[in-house]
Amino acid sequence: MTVQQVDGVSPAGGRDGADPSSATAPERPRRWGRRRWLDVAIAVVLLALAGVGALRWVDSTAYLVVVLQTAGPFVLIGLALLTVAALVLRRWAMALPVVVALAVAIAVAAPSFRASSTPKADPDLTVMSANVWIGSANANQLMDAVRFHAVDVLVLVEATPALVQRLDAEGAGDYFNQREGVARPGTFTGTLVLSRYPLSVRNAGTDPAVEDTPSAQPELDVTAPNGTVRLKVAHPTAPLRGDTVEWRAGLRALQTWKERLDGDELVVMAGDFNADYGHPGLRDLAQGLEDAQRTDGQGWVRTWPFAGNRLPAFVQLDHLLSRGLTVVSAGQVAINRADHAAVWASYSLPKR
Repeated sequence: MTVQQVDGVSPAGGRDGADPSSATAPERPRRWGRRRWLDVAIAVVLLALAGVGALRWVDSTAYLVVVLQTAGPFVLIGLALLTVAALVLRRWAMALPVVVALAVAIAVAAPSFRASSTPKADPDLTVMSANVWIGSANANQLMDAVRFHAVDVLVLVEATPALVQRLDAEGAGDYFNQREGVARPGTFTGTLVLSRYPLSVRNAGTDPAVEDTPSAQPELDVTAPNGTVRLKVAHPTAPLRGDTVEWRAGLRALQTWKERLDGDELVVMAGDFNADYGHPGLRDLAQGLEDAQRTDGQGWVRTWPFAGNRLPAFVQLDHLLSRGLTVVSAGQVAINRADHAAVWASYSLPKR
């Protein structure tokens, strides 16, 4: 009995005598090859992100390390995107380590998004710190921010005589009746503290051998209505290429100052610390103190860079660290012609 071919289909079930599996056979190795390359690509990106994230635990003055330590938020964003990519591409074996790395990154970032549960009270003292970019900041905007937030103490980092004149023209001399520190022309080393409450100088903070920075970092007592607060201005050397050793020494000098404090003193450290929480030096310094923005649960706070920079602001270099006070509220204000945003915080003092 003869079996005839119908419509080009062979008796074996293949078309024109071809093996039905032969058409898909070359596709299998190509498909497996693509999957292997996807796994390799995901693994490489994961290792790169994890490596950058792990640098937050490396206390180093190597310039590249110091710069990459500010990239923590981008590591978190990158891991989130990599998790989505691994799941969409169904690379289940690679998704597991990516999810684990993302969980670690979230755990590291979580404290800055979690506000303190301390009951709020009426503010007794509001402090603002502004890096005025060698005196170029817009004085009118700065004084508007001071009045809007009812600032009692204004710390001006990189203060110059020209800026002071512009501030006085905007009413700073009438608003603040106290001022201490030094305004220096044409340099980043001047620091001036303006206050509505009495100030007394403990230390002018102008000895580079002690402060480990050329910037003035005065130490003052602010006599507020409900108590006296010890104010320390911070402005370590910026960690530019070639200056990272001096930068780390400046943070270490502030740490030494903190460790010498009496246990029951009310303290505020304010200024441009030139460091964020990706740097071990700042975390050591902030230990036992409250960062106003983190206590307020503000998450990814960005105070630099602003004016004069092509990069968008991505890192918090300016901080208000306190001990013995309760943070009532906090925030930051961008000022025209200043490369840092000003940071402010309102505190309540313990009742005595």
